[in-house]
Amino acid sequence: MGKWRLITDLSYPHGQSVNDGIDPSLCSLVYSAGRSAPRGGEAGPGPAGGGAGAATAEQRLRLEDRVERPDALADARRTSGAEQRLRLEDRVELPRLYLAWRTPALFDEGDAGMDVLAHVLAGGKTSRLYRALVHDRRIATDVSAAQSSRELEGWFCITATAAPGHGLTELDEVIGAQLEALAANGPDAGEIERSLAQVEAQFVYGLQTVGGFHGRSDQLNAYNVFTGDPGFLARDLARYRETGADEVRDLARRLTRAGRVALSIVPSGGADRALAGSSAAEAS
Repeated sequence: MGKWRLITDLSYPHGQSVNDGIDPSLCSLVYSAGRSAPRGGEAGPGPAGGGAGAATAEQRLRLEDRVERPDALADARRTSGAEQRLRLEDRVELPRLYLAWRTPALFDEGDAGMDVLAHVLAGGKTSRLYRALVHDRRIATDVSAAQSSRELEGWFCITATAAPGHGLTELDEVIGAQLEALAANGPDAGEIERSLAQVEAQFVYGLQTVGGFHGRSDQLNAYNVFTGDPGFLARDLARYRETGADEVRDLARRLTRAGRVALSIVPSGGADRALAGSSAAEAS
């Protein structure tokens, strides 16, 4: 978890964090000692209070329907910021590069497009980054890309592990060239078709189990919490089917060096194998 915290902490620096506009009293818990709980026969929250207790509990647990995003978040979105480079030495054999950007929030405009972009870049062995890094040049052992959607903001991350004899700077240059090409010309029809097929397959897989993480019950609950409609699946799928090449191209143009976080994970004692200008950091 330390590596992910390093990325997310840098993605949302103090003063621009999505949490800065949230009143701490709205996201804090206060626990009462057991001896202060209502006694039997007393009206209050819990089974001992009967119907009145249930009503009180429901009232206390009810959340606001929707919390407005703080103005600070909108200001932070408009601020590109400078690239931030970080390095972490760890007990690893091969160096790995994480490139992360701030992206649209869950169900916001562009959120589905970022998922499609991730598939175009690294969704299988025919994807752009896999062909460029792993298959053709053989300078990486693996590469992945993913949109991590969150309620206030999302973040997009490209991860690549250098092959023996190759470095992170080489990976960064090739990834940058692929992003520039995609931003200039956009994906072709075949890439969009394959990406949408992968997305639809994921929807089907998510409906094959009833409970557990990513099962039907979990998905229905997530839709109900974030959209107010447990039957949102058809509209959710429509977001992806409406994503075209032009939107993916425009989203790729956001993935520039400005505003990104570049985290180099290198073997212990190999600080020189990180991207140039990376600052040392400690994971907690």
